[in-house]
Amino acid sequence: MQKRPTFADIFPLPLEARRLEVFLGNWKVKGTLTFLGKRFEVKGVANFSSVATGWGILVTAKLEIQSLGTYEEADLLAYNRSEKLYHFFAVTNTAAAYDHKGKWLNDDTISFLHEGLQDGKSYKEELEIKVINENQLAIKEKDFLEEQVITTMDVFLERLQNKK
Repeated sequence: MQKRPTFADIFPLPLEARRLEVFLGNWKVKGTLTFLGKRFEVKGVANFSSVATGWGILVTAKLEIQSLGTYEEADLLAYNRSEKLYHFFAVTNTAAAYDHKGKWLNDDTISFLHEGLQDGKSYKEELEIKVINENQLAIKEKDFLEEQVITTMDVFLERLQNKK
């Protein structure tokens, strides 16, 4: 009797999805945010956990931003093999719900772009995640409204429990 194929047999996890495993874990976040021309200190935590048997990563972050209060974000990061692109769907407590598309620029940096509208004006987010080593990440974000930079964020993530 022939064994029936499973989902794992029909949809084997590709190398492109496995590349995201470097992000898995709990991270301490520290850095700066520039918003409306003012600079603020950022600190908090982020958790990257595997979903859909490794096809994606769920990111939850809770940050304290100096003078502005608590910033919360939930993201779903995954590889779409049909498009051969990565997707980063972000939802925040600052009224954002955006899909970013991206690709690896090299062995250690993945870049994402979202283009759309905000209050009827052209809006763009550029996001870059650099793997410094297995226990450190750097994230840079730039947001544009009508081609003018309105927000930048530069944060450094350190794994809370180092990989062995």
